Amino acid sequence: MKKVFVDTNVLLDLLLERDPWAKDAAILFSMADRREIELLCCSLSFSTAIYLMQRFKYTRKEIVSKLSIVKSICTITTINGSVIDRILQSDFCDLEDAIQYYSALAYGAEVIVTRNTADFSEVRIPVFTPQDYLQNNK
Repeated sequence: MKKVFVDTNVLLDLLLERDPWAKDAAILFSMADRREIELLCCSLSFSTAIYLMQRFKYTRKEIVSKLSIVKSICTITTINGSVIDRILQSDFCDLEDAIQYYSALAYGAEVIVTRNTADFSEVRIPVFTPQDYLQNNK
């Protein structure tokens, strides 16, 4: 099963129902739920999602419910000392992207799916937008 890492913006598209991107995000998560792919998501993304969902006035119950579903579908990648070392030694301009990338690598991600492909232009694995990934993997 292919290991597909989704970055924070794709997770937020799903959770915050951001149009027009929410539909593609939902399809990716449905593919993972059906075990067609293994979806990876960084623990950092959960922190960001909680913060933004609270700002958008989601209730605690809504946040816990949505994130519990996501957690049941995804493998959550973590940030440990070796990931931090790689981040600090990297040439990434955006260190948050470096966190996600090196966390994804540590879990064997084969693909990164993001709406901001330019942020991952110098990486060793393929990077797709959700739409491009879905078109190429039907």
